[in-house]
Parts: sequence; C-alpha cells; structure tokens
Amino acid sequence: MEHEITFDGIPAGDLTDVKTAGVARTQAAETEVLDAVYYDTPGHDLLRHGATLRRRAGGHDPGWHLKIADEHGGRREIACPLDGGAAEGEVPRQLRTLACAYARGGRLRPVAHLLTHRRRVLWLDAKGRPLAELAADHVAARVLDLSAQPGAFGPLPELTTWDETEVELTGGDTDLLDAAARQLTGQGLDPAERGIKLARALRAAGLDTQRVPRVSVAHAGAATEAAVAAMRRHADRLTGLDPAVRLDEHDAVHQMRVTARRLRSLLRACSRLFDPRATDELGVDLRWLGHQLGTYREPEALRERLTAQARDVPADCDPHRAEWKLRKVLGRRRRRAHRQLVAALSSARYFTLLDRLEEFLADPPVRGEKQAGRGRAKRILRHEVRRTRRRLRRALELPGGARRDEALHRARKAAKRTRYLSEALEPVLGSAARKSEARHREIHKRLGRHQDARSAEQALTVLAHTDGTRSDEAFAFGVLRAHQHDETPADIDAARRAAGL
Repeated sequence: MEHEITFDGIPAGDLTDVKTAGVARTQAAETEVLDAVYYDTPGHDLLRHGATLRRRAGGHDPGWHLKIADEHGGRREIACPLDGGAAEGEVPRQLRTLACAYARGGRLRPVAHLLTHRRRVLWLDAKGRPLAELAADHVAARVLDLSAQPGAFGPLPELTTWDETEVELTGGDTDLLDAAARQLTGQGLDPAERGIKLARALRAAGLDTQRVPRVSVAHAGAATEAAVAAMRRHADRLTGLDPAVRLDEHDAVHQMRVTARRLRSLLRACSRLFDPRATDELGVDLRWLGHQLGTYREPEALRERLTAQARDVPADCDPHRAEWKLRKVLGRRRRRAHRQLVAALSSARYFTLLDRLEEFLADPPVRGEKQAGRGRAKRILRHEVRRTRRRLRRALELPGGARRDEALHRARKAAKRTRYLSEALEPVLGSAARKSEARHREIHKRLGRHQDARSAEQALTVLAHTDGTRSDEAFAFGVLRAHQHDETPADIDAARRAAGL
C-alpha cells in the first residue's frame, strides 16, 4: 500500500541534510530518469475516479503500474512487467480488466508523456531499516493528442515543467508523514494541490480533471445528511473492492456483497427521504449485483464451512477423503462462478449501475421541503425495529420446517437492514443507534448461522446423490448433514433474546 505526500518545489541545499523526527540517518540513493506514458479514457475516467495507469521505463521499478485509492487513505499499486502487453505499448489484459470499473468500459489510450529526473534520499532508523524515501523531482510533461480530449480550452503549452518533492513511506508509519509535512512546510514548501503528476500535467494543458463534486445535503436535515454520508462511503468502497474481486482475493467478494447490501438497505429504509424513482432504479440494480456476487459467495462460504467441519467427522467416515471431495467439488463451482462474476462486472449493466450511483450521490434527489432531523431519524429507525421484531415473532410462532426456515430468513434480512440503518444514523442518534446496531448485529449473525446451516444441509443432500460420489463419501456427507442441526436451537434462542421476545 502506498502512502505519500507531495509538495511544490524542492528543499534548498543538500537533500541528505533533510530529515525529520524519528529518522536516525539519511542515505543518498541512485539518481533516476523515469520515462512514463500515462493511459486513460478520452474523458479521463480513471483519473476522475482516483486511479492512474502508466507504462514507465527507467528507475528501480520499471513496468506497468495501476494505482487505485484504498479505503484507508493510501493508494494500492498493481504492477505488470514492461512486456506484459500483447504488443509494444498495449495495456496488459490483466490491467485493462482491473481498471474496468474506473474506465466504465471505455478504451484506454495514451494521454500524457512525462519525463522525470529524480534525486532520491532514503530515511533510515537506528538499525538501518528503511522508513521512507524523499524524492526531489524535476518533471517535464506533454499532453498527447489534445484534439481527442473533451473539455480542452485555450492554447496548449508544448511542454510543461515543474519541481516537486515527494515523501513515500517504505516502512515507517503515518506519524512520520505528518512530521515530514511539518518539516517541509517549515522550509517554505507548499503542499501540492493534487499529488498526482498526470493531474498536474492535464490541468496545465487547460483540461478539467476534477472528480465529480458532491453537493452538500445539510439543508435537508441531519437524518438525510447522515444517510447520504454513509451511502457515499459504501459507494467508494464498492468501487475500491472491484479490483480485489477480479483478482479473487480472499474475502473480497464477501466484502463487496456486504457493501452492496448496505447500500440497498439504506436506500430502502430511507426511501421516503428521496425521489422514489431514483431509489427504485438503484435498488433493482443493486439487487442484481448482489445476486451476481451471491452466485460466487455461496460455494465459497460452503467450502469454508464444510471443509472445516469435515475434519471433525468420526475416523470411520474417512474425514480426509470427505474434506478432499468437498474442496474439489465446491472449489470447481467457485472457480466457474468467479468467471461468470467477472463477466458480469465487465458488462454494460454494471457500468450503468456505477454511473447511476455516482449521479445519485453527487446530487441526491432529496424529497420534500421539510428537514429530516433527529425526530425523523428516530421514526425511521423505530419503524425498522418494529418490522424486525414483528417478522421474528411470526417466524418463532411457526412449527419447525420449511415455512419456519423461510420466515426466519425474512426476519434475518429485516435485522440486517435495521443494523445497517442504525450504523448510518449513529451521528444523529448517538448511543441509541449504537445499542440498536449491536442488538441487530447479534440477531443478524445468529439467524445467518441458522440460514448457513440450512444451505449446507441442502448442498450436502445434493452432493450425496450426485453421480460419481462414492458410498463412503455419501455416508460422510450424511453425518455432516445431521451435524447442521446441532447449534441451530441455540442460535434461534440467542436471536430471540437479542430482540427482547
């Protein structure tokens, strides 16, 4: 993960004399000449969404670099070798796929050529371990093919040059960056308006590279403002998780699915605060996305659950064989589902969803003229709490069986929505919202475990009767199926107590 700060200009004097609190000594590193071509869509969609893609020669890390914002305030870098493309200068397929959500499916092409002369100094601790790197850059930039760039105005400078200083963490913590910022400010340097070199080059050429501004909704009241703030956080996280999902990183699909659910839950719970046409359209799109993610997540969750449980079946059931079979069958399903998911995330419908979400949150279609303040927030949350209790009470009154399981599933979804709403309204309702979030998180978790057991039960039944399943494997699956009922009563009772029933 990349954490850095950028300042206009360079420090005067010897760079090895520049250090800050926490740095024991400095060490000059090899001077570099970096030759980089940046790629983007004609509308600079990558840059507008906080991402950059470049092909860089020279220096200690040549190659293709895709940089995307991460949820912790830094930037994540994904690299490919210089020859990673099918042809010279062609963006490698992996990076094209990973940049899809930012480019909205648009074609990536060269937009700027930057040549950087870099002097480097390493900041080390007392044991000689690297903490950060100070880089003093002289940059020369040229925008490419401006005629194809929308939004250009005024004459194009043939070449733009500037000096800047970067401090990038290589082992230190963010406190070191704060100290470095104070040190450089004290030497007369000003923080760069935008730390990304491409943005500076395009701005010098008269191009608007700013992200879509988000309109304040403070006028609509505290409840609306809190709901919109939460949805904006989740929307940013949704896009940020996209590359990790495409790379099939651990838990990425689960986290993206939860994020999509949070957004949909807030849209539905707070639907009276916004134009219903906009929330309905987004709700349908988010439901579709949740289904695509769920198709992958179900075999992934089953694989995690059942392979762990298989290790504990009796020895005469051959636990190693049962685990191997489950891992093989469910792993194959997961890989197939991942291919289908990546195809869905590369579709026009997905890009349309992201555009609609961005437009909705840039200028939320607030409904009505009356402010939705603390009182409105209380009423919205109270409605969802009552809805959850009502669904759970009805489910608990039913006899055991498929109808009761389905009713418990509906109660779980209501608890999930109330949990996410409570979380979003905490800035308005304080401790009342925190208590509600904790209570409904417990209901959601307990009923989720019950639902997981029912899904596992169904999957094991199918697996036991699938062609190619050996009799000893089928017997082990039967033992595992019976095990799914062991903790169900305790989970339901815990959900009942959390709801106060």
